[in-house]
Order: sequence, then structure tokens, then C-alpha cells
Amino acid sequence: MKVSAIRSTHVAGHASYRVDTPAGSVVIGGDAGNDTFVPPRPSSTSAQVETLAKGVDVIVHSTIHPVMGPDRDSGMPPPLFYRQPSASDLGAMAKRAGAKYLVLTHLIPMIGAERHGIWKIPGGALTEGEYRKVVQDTGFTGSTVVGTDLANIRLPAK
Repeated sequence: MKVSAIRSTHVAGHASYRVDTPAGSVVIGGDAGNDTFVPPRPSSTSAQVETLAKGVDVIVHSTIHPVMGPDRDSGMPPPLFYRQPSASDLGAMAKRAGAKYLVLTHLIPMIGAERHGIWKIPGGALTEGEYRKVVQDTGFTGSTVVGTDLANIRLPAK
């Protein structure tokens, strides 16, 4: 087994990891976002994580649904929204990296929630399907898993 780590942007000392095993490889991006917190920027995802993820089997990453964007009337302040990677940008990154699976975790907002903290969810509570659709619309053809507490996934057979 080989474990690699890189600095990634979220808070000071944040790191993202790649684990390569004979059964396959997994990148754990955590809350990593782009080094540039506000637009214009090419993506909300981390270039460092994307480099780490090239050719990986599974990417596990926190995400925010685009519906929470400042232009969508959620009330979420732009600095909070823009420090998180969006589900759509993660789908595009997973496609470029050649990943077989994208596991969305630490969901903002949680599935079925009427609010995320003090912020409303425009259009109401989201479903797993709505997260998957955002990823699918990017052209990612691998499997998208919307992670819930205690979810697990087996590495694909080689």
C-alpha cells in the first residue's frame, strides 16, 4: 500500500490523501477547494487534488449543491459558498481524472433538510437524485454515490 498526501486549501494545515492498494486507488479530498476563493476562477475544485486524482478509481469529496449559490436566493454569504467545491465541478474533475466512482460527502445541504443552518434551500429539500443529476450533467459517466452517514463502497475489482 502507498499513501500520498498533498497540501490542499480549506483551512491552514488541510491535506488531501491518495491511497493506492493492489485492489485499487482512492483519493480523499476532504473539504479541499480552489486556492482562489472568489470568481472568476476556472473551477471550485482544487488543482492539487485533481493532480493527485489522475487515474484513480474512487474520489471521496465534500460538496455543496449549486442551489445554495449566492445567485439562487439561499441567503448563504458568498465567502461561505465559494470556499466549498460544487457537485458540478467535482463531476467535471472526476471525468478529467478518469475516476470510476465519485463519492459525495459532507453534503451542503444534507439530503431532505429544509434548511442548512440559517440558510434556506431554494426549491426545498434536495434528494440523492438531485445531487446525482448535477454530476451527470457534467458528462461524468462513472458511478456517483451520494454518501450518507456510515455509507461504504468496495473498490472495483481489478
